[in-house]
Amino acid sequence: MNKLRVNLKQNVDSSYDIVIGEDLFEDFVSTLGENPIAYSYVIITDSKVRELYGEKLKSLIDGISDKTLLLDFPAGEMQKTREMKSHIEDNMLDAGFGRDSAIIALGGGVVGDLAGYVAATYTRGIPYIQVPTTLVACVDSSIGGKTAVDTPHGKNLIGAFYQPKSVIIDVNTLTTLGAEELKEGLAEVIKYGIIADY
Repeated sequence: MNKLRVNLKQNVDSSYDIVIGEDLFEDFVSTLGENPIAYSYVIITDSKVRELYGEKLKSLIDGISDKTLLLDFPAGEMQKTREMKSHIEDNMLDAGFGRDSAIIALGGGVVGDLAGYVAATYTRGIPYIQVPTTLVACVDSSIGGKTAVDTPHGKNLIGAFYQPKSVIIDVNTLTTLGAEELKEGLAEVIKYGIIADY
C-alpha cells in the first residue's frame, strides 16, 4: 500500500475593515478605484434598495470599471432561496462575469446573506463587499461572514462562512428606515451590549 500526504497547512488572514460614516458612497468607490479587488463588479440588491441607492452606486462604479451589472430581486425574506441564488448566478454567467469579478451586496440582511453566498460559490469563490442599508444588517448580518439561504426545513440551513473584503456602513441610508426596522436593529444592539459587557 502506498500513501501520499497532501499538506494543506496555511495561515490565512481574513481580516477586513468596517468603515462607518456619512455620504460614503463616493469615497468608497474612489478607494475601490485606487485599490481594485476585481476588474468587473456585480451589485446585488433588492427592488426597494435599487430605487433608493442602486442606480446611484452603479453610476459611480461605472466610473472605475469597464463592466458593471446591477441585479435586483423582489424585497423580502421569501426571496432568500436556492432558486433565487441560481437565478442570480445564471444572470452573472449570461453576462460573462468570471473569476475576475467581485460582488457588492447593497441592502439588508437578506441581500447580504444571498449575495455573500453567491460570492462564496461563484467560480469557486470571488471577493465581495457588504454595503448594509438596515440597522440590523449594520450591526449583525453584514459582519462575520455568515452567508446562507433558507429552505422549507428552516432558515439559513444552506450556506457558507465567507468573509467580505470590507463592510461600508453609510449611516445616511438608515434615514429611510421605518420605526419597526429601527426597533429591530436597536434590539440587536442591546443584545450585543448585554452579551459583550454589562
